Amino acid sequence: PANLNRLRPHLEFLANIDPNPDATSPTWEQLENATVAVKTVVRGLVDFIQNHSRKGPEIPQPQSNSKYKTSLCRDLRQQGGCPRGTNCTFAHSQEELEK
Repeated sequence: PANLNRLRPHLEFLANIDPNPDATSPTWEQLENATVAVKTVVRGLVDFIQNHSRKGPEIPQPQSNSKYKTSLCRDLRQQGGCPRGTNCTFAHSQEELEK
């Protein structure tokens, strides 16, 4: 699908590289071949993601959680940022608190 089959030989080549740290060092030619294989696989996967993994249009989430924000976020006060972002159940501003 989506021409991903063309990556198979490159992926197989990379899978056959011996990961053992005690293995003999690769030649410059082997390193070049591995670099070309990695470059080809990455380009192919980026192309696939950009052209074939389109999601539907994002629907904005209504702020249904705004009605129960009764105090300021502790993380925002103490650390200057909140890891939960818009999913946080606490207010991130005085304006949000007053809603």
